[in-house]
Amino acid sequence: MHDVLVVGGGIAGLRAALAASSRGAEVAIASRSHPTRSYSVAIQDGLNAALIAGDTWKAHAADTSAWGDGLCVAQVVDAVCEAAPELVRELDQLGVPFNRSGTALACLQLRGAGTARAAYVDDMAGLVILQTLYEQAVRAGITFYEEWTATSLAVEDGGCTGVIALEQATGELQTLGAKAVVLATGGPRRLYEPSTASLHCTGDGIAMAYRAGAPLVDMEFVQYHPAVLKGHRLAITEIAWAHGAVLATAGGTVTGDDGAGPGAFLRALQQAADDGGVEMTGAWDADQAKGLFFNTSHRVKQLTGLDMAKEPLPVRPAMHRLLGGIAVDAQGATGIKGVYAAGECAGTGFHGAAGLDGNFLLSSVASGKAAGLAAADHASSTAEPEEADRPLHRDRAMTAKALGRPGGEPLAAMRRELAGLMHGKAGMVRDAGGLQEAARRIVEMKETHGSLGAGSTSADYNFGLAQYLDLGSLLDVAEAIAASALGRQESRGVHFRSDYAARDDARWSVHQLVTASEAGPVLRESPAVAPGG
Repeated sequence: MHDVLVVGGGIAGLRAALAASSRGAEVAIASRSHPTRSYSVAIQDGLNAALIAGDTWKAHAADTSAWGDGLCVAQVVDAVCEAAPELVRELDQLGVPFNRSGTALACLQLRGAGTARAAYVDDMAGLVILQTLYEQAVRAGITFYEEWTATSLAVEDGGCTGVIALEQATGELQTLGAKAVVLATGGPRRLYEPSTASLHCTGDGIAMAYRAGAPLVDMEFVQYHPAVLKGHRLAITEIAWAHGAVLATAGGTVTGDDGAGPGAFLRALQQAADDGGVEMTGAWDADQAKGLFFNTSHRVKQLTGLDMAKEPLPVRPAMHRLLGGIAVDAQGATGIKGVYAAGECAGTGFHGAAGLDGNFLLSSVASGKAAGLAAADHASSTAEPEEADRPLHRDRAMTAKALGRPGGEPLAAMRRELAGLMHGKAGMVRDAGGLQEAARRIVEMKETHGSLGAGSTSADYNFGLAQYLDLGSLLDVAEAIAASALGRQESRGVHFRSDYAARDDARWSVHQLVTASEAGPVLRESPAVAPGG
């Protein structure tokens, strides 16, 4: 029995674990792969913070709220932006080798920011921050359960006593007991194609909380990245715009600076990509490509053979982030006692209806620290609970049935269909007819999924069982997204309804909460992001 169990080994999870450990808690991290293989390594931009002379946290908060199109939670934005400089300095002191101008941290001006504000590490901030936090977690003596897949929260009588998890090496399901659980499992990128997804971007933590009865929030806000290498999943670093990046189409350039907002910018790019293609060029020279953009240029060369210092890059928009997630309060507490959430799986209200470049890493660090501290405090005031037997028996029965049923290509085909369905009907442009079609098909897929399985009875490293579990999570998240997008009858931020094309502040200056029920997803509204609010 651990004091705090963190599920997920990315930046938010590692920061949560270190925060909980600093309060004297005995902490463990359960991750599907080695932590340094988490999706966090792919985040390239940096962390916004008021670090330079003349900048203020209030200006940062104003930029964040303006980009969020009227749906940011003001208290959360103010708290995170005010704390941002100290959060960056903490990372600096832990050993993150930020770029510097003399002895001061260097900053770049990313899209949507009124000044240079993003502390960065060339084009590999996520990779370097993750590695640094992992090294600090090892130093702190935190326990790691590597290659363990969490299948559900162990919730009984309204409280959580840990998680049910599958040890991939043995195929055994066990309860990892804990007084407090922090979910930091990332987003559901694999739910869409095209996307920037890696294999483990399945939204499993969101699905686990949803199935356990926790409300989700802002699930309709799905943000696409404007410049993903065509035919691949590589997002061209956001810091390219700070160095003169231009997106050229057959009709000219698209800058995103015309005041129409990030959603309109992305839709214009999508139309251009459909009509004839989009190419990215920039003012960087060969030295910058080899230095500042070393990571990006190397990967572009590997994937396409192109030299980004000399040749334009064919790009397209692709799904990149879900802005909502598990509804949490300012400390990361969910609607289930003893369960907290942080990072991309948490719906904090910080991003509102559109997320600002440079705020995503910041949000992961801020929410991770807050959730870790709150989880440690909860654990210190909680007696060791009895382990819940029913969730473990339920999951063992579920996986035993799955091992005896066909999987393989039927699962893969269903996931491909689901990803195309979500992009086509619940992507950048939605309408009632398409969303209703998506919702109906998701229900049918969930029924079919229940009759499928792993396609193999192997116990150790059963990839078919992993596919089966992942698809179940993706279907649950898809259900919540489709219902939420159908419910919001307006256009705002990155949510665009062609049948309700205007923003409607009089009716829709609210957040939508969605909970699971036997009859399907249930929506309700809240003026603020709060569990059960």
